[in-house]
Amino acid sequence: MKKSNFMSAGLSPDTRTSGFVIPITEPPVVEIDTEATAAYIRLRDGKVVRTEPYGSDHGFVMLELDAEGQVLGIEVVGQQEFSIRELIKLLPVKTTEALLERTRYVSAKLQAA
Repeated sequence: MKKSNFMSAGLSPDTRTSGFVIPITEPPVVEIDTEATAAYIRLRDGKVVRTEPYGSDHGFVMLELDAEGQVLGIEVVGQQEFSIRELIKLLPVKTTEALLERTRYVSAKLQAA
């Protein structure tokens, strides 16, 4: 049996759609806010049209979606570890190890009130 280049991480999907999987097709950018114990995983550019909660036993997770339902970004709150592998353990993702190796980490931008 041929071994797949893709890896899966996380729990079984807890969304309305059975078989829900988030494809990571380009290197993600992780914005970290250590004061809020939060991280935002930017997967691709696009216009966010809705935000939906994702059921998780570990932390608070919100998915930002475009008009076609593609996940543009993922917000994770309540994490103590911010590595991409720890963050995606909460989610059903499909990606390659090579893409994860190219993850960029940046400080979250402070927004004016």
